[in-house]
Amino acid sequence: MIQEKGYTRSRQTVLSLVILSVLMVIGAGIFLAQFHYNPAVLQKNAFLPGPAEDKALSRLSTGNFFKPLPAGIRPLTPAETFDRQNLSDKIDGKAELYLSAGFKRLISQRFKDEHKADQWMEAFIYDMGTVQNAFSVFSTQRRNDATALDLAQNAYRTSNALFLTHGRYYLEIIASKASENLPGPVKVMAETFIGNTPSETAALNESTLFPKEGQLNGSISLIAANAFGYEGFDKIYTAEYQLDGHTLMAYLSRRKTPEKAKEMAAAYTAFLLAFGGKNNETQLPQKGARMIEILDTYEIVFSHGPYLAGVRDAASADQAKMLAERLDHRLKE
Repeated sequence: MIQEKGYTRSRQTVLSLVILSVLMVIGAGIFLAQFHYNPAVLQKNAFLPGPAEDKALSRLSTGNFFKPLPAGIRPLTPAETFDRQNLSDKIDGKAELYLSAGFKRLISQRFKDEHKADQWMEAFIYDMGTVQNAFSVFSTQRRNDATALDLAQNAYRTSNALFLTHGRYYLEIIASKASENLPGPVKVMAETFIGNTPSETAALNESTLFPKEGQLNGSISLIAANAFGYEGFDKIYTAEYQLDGHTLMAYLSRRKTPEKAKEMAAAYTAFLLAFGGKNNETQLPQKGARMIEILDTYEIVFSHGPYLAGVRDAASADQAKMLAERLDHRLKE
């Protein structure tokens, strides 16, 4: 009996050692696998296809964005991609502007000018999801020293950079320093990008409804969210005007229904009054319109059908009324 128990214990010991050995082999395999990741998982660049759910961007790759490159320009770094989770790693401090405007993905890459040792440039291709979102980030960052270009409907350059929208994409090509020869290769790269990149046709929007008289060239902009400091204001188109030597602004936003437009106008008016605005009793031709005096300026808020509309930063009540009447007339047309 003692011998039988000893045999059983010996057999259990052997079995335990076998199981332990198998577990050790499996553990070692897992440990080693951590040092041999699939490069397709590790490599975070635009040469790899994008997520399946983003078919529009997955059609694109750095292989054909800018090919053929201008003479003397060659890639300096591999391309990188950034999504909503890590965009701030690339453009810390400005990421929220893009995120609030519907940002989907960024592809960036640096290029070298072989003729100048200290000259390089970086291209940023933002997929903003829609034509309107791309225009929003383009317009709200427009440089004061901009020179308009005929490359696209929305395009300009500065002494060291080029900016444009192409369908849902917002493109920036920024050089390390200004150069007299820079506009040439950068413009060629932008033209190649447009030719190589599919885009959607822009739909008509509020920007076409602003009155032309007195409008400042290149002043139309689209604020994606929190316009004028009011959290409820989103997708607000603006345009600047010059009247009697003063600059003031008109704005428009199409809401889902006329009722929603009225509600938004009332809510924004309440917001102005809550922050120091004073109601002005001037009679206005627009039904339901309100004039508010705030910070030594005059604002008019009204709605017309599904459109929220208004004027702000006017130096006088007459200026505000004049621009509001022109805006109302355009909406009625």
